[in-house]
Amino acid sequence: MVSQEIDDTLIHHSEIVSAFTSSQQKLINVEACQRQGAIVAVTGDGVNDSPALKKADIGIAMGISGSDVSKQAADMILLDDNFASIVTGVEEGACYFSRIREFPHEISPMGPARNP
Repeated sequence: MVSQEIDDTLIHHSEIVSAFTSSQQKLINVEACQRQGAIVAVTGDGVNDSPALKKADIGIAMGISGSDVSKQAADMILLDDNFASIVTGVEEGACYFSRIREFPHEISPMGPARNP
């Protein structure tokens, strides 16, 4: 598929699963999704996954079965190789992020503002 065909496919389908793809195809898929404005997360465990892990907005390597190269290319490493950990991590991160946004004065090095 050429870039335009991939872009058209992404526009007309809300859910797409790609499996058993080459390292080049993984990278093409990441770039196509990013062209559409998507935030892209990629999981991988092998050396061949490294380019896509690096290019993705969030590269997630497997901690137990993953190669050293994939771990170095990734932004996050799943220590237990359990995909459910991604969901838990995102949920916890969203919780922390909302707390930080609600209470910016609490994390200020000057402390909360005080009235005289």
